[in-house]
Amino acid sequence: MKALVKFFKYLALTLLIFIVLLLGLLVSAFSDIKNTALAGLAAKEYLQEAATQSLARNFDEAKKSNEKASEKIDIALSSLENVKARPLFSKIKPLNHQLLDLEYLLKTASLISKSLTQALPLAAEFDTLYKTSNSSFAQMPLSQKQEFFRLIYESEPELNGLRANLELAKLNLENIKKIGVLYPIYSDISDLKAELDTAIHLLSQATPLIKLLPAFAGFPSQSNFLVIMHNNDELRPSGGFIGVFGLLSVLNGEISHLLTYDSYHLDMPAVGKWKMEPPAPIKKYMEVENWYLRDANWSPDWPTSARKIIEIYQGESQAVGQVSPDFTGVMGITPKFVSDLLALVGPISAGGEVYTPDNLQPLLQYSVEVAYKEQDIASWDRKQVINELLEELKIRLLNLDTEHLLDLLSIIEKNSLSKDLQIYFPNSAWQSLVYDLGASGEVKKTNSDYFLVVDANLAAFKSDAVLIKEIDYNLQPSSLQANLKLSYKHEGDFNWRTTRYRSYTRVYVPRGSKLESLQAHGQINLEAASISTYDDVLLDKTVFAFFFSLEPKNSGHLEINYTLPDRIKSDYSLLIQKQAGRRTERLGVTINNMYYPRQLEQDLIIKP
Repeated sequence: MKALVKFFKYLALTLLIFIVLLLGLLVSAFSDIKNTALAGLAAKEYLQEAATQSLARNFDEAKKSNEKASEKIDIALSSLENVKARPLFSKIKPLNHQLLDLEYLLKTASLISKSLTQALPLAAEFDTLYKTSNSSFAQMPLSQKQEFFRLIYESEPELNGLRANLELAKLNLENIKKIGVLYPIYSDISDLKAELDTAIHLLSQATPLIKLLPAFAGFPSQSNFLVIMHNNDELRPSGGFIGVFGLLSVLNGEISHLLTYDSYHLDMPAVGKWKMEPPAPIKKYMEVENWYLRDANWSPDWPTSARKIIEIYQGESQAVGQVSPDFTGVMGITPKFVSDLLALVGPISAGGEVYTPDNLQPLLQYSVEVAYKEQDIASWDRKQVINELLEELKIRLLNLDTEHLLDLLSIIEKNSLSKDLQIYFPNSAWQSLVYDLGASGEVKKTNSDYFLVVDANLAAFKSDAVLIKEIDYNLQPSSLQANLKLSYKHEGDFNWRTTRYRSYTRVYVPRGSKLESLQAHGQINLEAASISTYDDVLLDKTVFAFFFSLEPKNSGHLEINYTLPDRIKSDYSLLIQKQAGRRTERLGVTINNMYYPRQLEQDLIIKP
């Protein structure tokens, strides 16, 4: 018993000595810990002030606050290094991990400060230009516009460096553990990561945009664009029927020419003077002997369609004695893109009507198909209202305040991904940058499983506006037996706008796939003789094609069974591409009995 008492006595003494030593170490480190904390908090305040002053365009004050923040961060990091060097903190892993988290946070602050150091001078230069034009690009003198474009074009290295700093800052934040000394502010850290993600994404988009600046802005030489207006209520393979096209010229950021034309104004005079064999389905179901601009977008691959559009436009123009410009590029837009721009700039009055994002497409169709007769407007001039609408839209966009420029970029990005805005440049280097932006609208090549459903409304008026479309895909990868169900419900009637639906539909699948069966169910009328299978070598796909019709108020579905090529088994994934202009109400994918509900608003990849 005495021995046990003696043991506890010595144990207590040993523990007491250890606690005294521990407290001594902590006290000796207290000064450095305190300096780290105080300097870190001061840096945070200065950084917040720098950000606030930047938003208020007080760039000199922002620079001073950022410099003070940088000084405090250096002090905090230096003090933290002193703490880390002490044996207690360097040897005991839990304590060391907490210091590492603090270091990650401080280094993130340092990178953000360096990013501001890079960005503030550039922002100040742009702001100086805008201040002299009341924050409107349209009001800038030509010399200042040229300076504006020069600054953008030369800013690429700085922006790339800025993005690298922000990516590293985000990486530091991702290394911080949730459970630890920073737990009380972990939600703030998560918010900061989200903001860094947004900034990094914007800077990623900026790089190809800057390289494309000479093309888009006509800097330093004029750019000429052929603008194709796809009416996706009358769906065609690359977006919609080409009832209207526009000619756009840009020089030093100024739109020197923008006028739209009825496609029939080119096609009708070319009758008997221009000859090109149309695709067989157009010839058969549209009952035409020639290929005209209005039907030129027969490929779902936008670069292919754009090249054909240029070829037919220039061929018809030459046939009727008109001069065709050398096009810098071709843009394809749907009414959805214009609607989103209206949401940004506000409603526009044109032709005695007020156009809003919600009524643009149906009201415009009524104006050019029906109302022009009531207004005693000649049939030849019925689409002039589009010029009136676009002229006002152009003015408002050019007069946007700088605070809305990011909103405009967001609209462009969203519509590029949804293929409501597609761009093609004959210049291959520029086209590669368009691909990086996600605006190329091309059919993608892949070694994975794949499908793309392409409807082509042939003489069915604007019936796509009242079609409810759904897609279901079912696959057991081990057997490579694919089942694709395309459902259609016609909610329209027989009137000036809608009629029975008539579609020449093509399904693009991995090259080498074998069609096993194709059947119609419900009230869909499938033309058996139209069913064909062929390889599209250019797009590296096998195509299942067929023609069907559907009466108003009826519904049904087409069921396609096919076998995929053996290579699909390896490292399975599924790429689904969206047809430009197609509205798919619902997409359901089942792989190995696992269901994946999706919205087909842009191209998708599913990896089970």
